[in-house]
Amino acid sequence: MVCIKLGSGDEAMIKSETARSVLVVEDEGLVALLLREVLTDLGLKPHVFNEGVPALATIGTTPYTAAILDLGLPDLDGDEIVKALLARDPAFPIVLTTGQDQQEVESRFPNASRVRVLAKPFDIGMLENELALLGIVGKPNPQPARRIEHARARECLTA
Repeated sequence: MVCIKLGSGDEAMIKSETARSVLVVEDEGLVALLLREVLTDLGLKPHVFNEGVPALATIGTTPYTAAILDLGLPDLDGDEIVKALLARDPAFPIVLTTGQDQQEVESRFPNASRVRVLAKPFDIGMLENELALLGIVGKPNPQPARRIEHARARECLTA
């Protein structure tokens, strides 16, 4: 949010472009592209990374309002990114996408009130619902489910 002083001394709160920036870390290229498309359609500005190290380097310089993170990254344990984000703001909203056991992942962040775990595969509606629960987007519109699955995405490319 950006505060703007009006002539009467009142302050108006407006959302700037950077206030809608979302960190996305997903090593599956097709899933990353789909996340970029969905988040853009929701009026957000996704900053997409396929590896954890470059994403981690931006945390101190980019004012993200939320993050969507795959925990299983090739170059870095996704938990490190979560810890870095929560160190800056313990109430930072994060959606973790993972094939790992949901309860086990939740137990790793017991004091993080705004960390949600979304088990793979998931559909767009499930993602929108998690973002709405975190207050990042409004209530999602009911739409037909489009599942985000690695195997199905590969089939689309080879067809």
